[in-house]
Amino acid sequence: MAQAFVPACLPAPRAGAPPVKPPAPGAGPPIAVLGQRGAHVGPLALALAGFPGLTTIGESDRAIVQRQGAEAGLDRLALAYLRGDRSAGAPPGEYQSAVLEQVRSVEHARPRIIKVELTGPVSLALLGVDEHERPLAYDPALREALGQHVALRARWLHEQITMAGAAPLLCLDEPFLEALYSPFCPLAWDEGADLLARTLAEIPGWRGLCVAGGARWADLLELPIDLILFDAAAHSADLVQAAQATGQFLDRGGALGWGVVPAEAPEPIEQWRDIMTRRFIGAVEQLAAASNVPAGAIASRSLISTSSALGHLPAGQATRAAALCAEIAAAVQAHFGIGQEAPRPVAAPARP
Repeated sequence: MAQAFVPACLPAPRAGAPPVKPPAPGAGPPIAVLGQRGAHVGPLALALAGFPGLTTIGESDRAIVQRQGAEAGLDRLALAYLRGDRSAGAPPGEYQSAVLEQVRSVEHARPRIIKVELTGPVSLALLGVDEHERPLAYDPALREALGQHVALRARWLHEQITMAGAAPLLCLDEPFLEALYSPFCPLAWDEGADLLARTLAEIPGWRGLCVAGGARWADLLELPIDLILFDAAAHSADLVQAAQATGQFLDRGGALGWGVVPAEAPEPIEQWRDIMTRRFIGAVEQLAAASNVPAGAIASRSLISTSSALGHLPAGQATRAAALCAEIAAAVQAHFGIGQEAPRPVAAPARP
């Protein structure tokens, strides 16, 4: 039987923390995190690299898709998607080298899980534009192609991580889901959620979703995901208000990725570690009281993470935030009596 994702309050900062080489193989953390960033490009560039018609992408992390060039390649993309051709999801040239180098950099530690964050199709559709600066979200054919492109990339990443001997945890980063509730957005919530759900359903292995803003939790927790990562300071109260939906999500085998550490982690670390630990325990107890799920069960189905990605920070600051995640996780594990075993690789994950 497939094993559910039970993160046991392990630390897993958002993407962008510099990899730390362990003193010996197997001495690293159970969950390693890929940065999803190249030497000269950011997450959007890596996510869109190889998309038909893409002509401009650079250090500013902007993406321009020429419609004429895109139309010529959409049929090839759709055919690769229908055939399940994982090799078609490989990013081109230097982008592929950047990702594979990150896999090798964490493989030495022999983590049981490797987490990757990949910009999701809704945010790509809202951030990417055509040659007239019109968001790709306005074009149904391009929106569909973006979902296929992301699914193929996720399948390729799954294959690379599996070959490295770890269980893949593939997370779609969707920072602009809240925009779907705006009447000025080119996508309605139903359209965007359908695109996201269908893309998630095509991702093998454990699936995660990184969210920001004020999307409705009852809607989010209905998506086909094993893990949802969020800014705990901004959304713990929302989680408690949606206690019934949250409890049902946990009962189905879902897990919560609490971003308890601010990306720009303040100093001194010792003082903030204690404050953040108490806040997290308090939030878990409030959610337990509202959802009738025992606090220990909620904690065992939680990850300790940062409030947002770390790639924009100086290396020292990102490393400090990641270290703070580990210290808080250890304190919470001790408080709730949780062991530090992470799930082993399995043939297929549990599904909500």
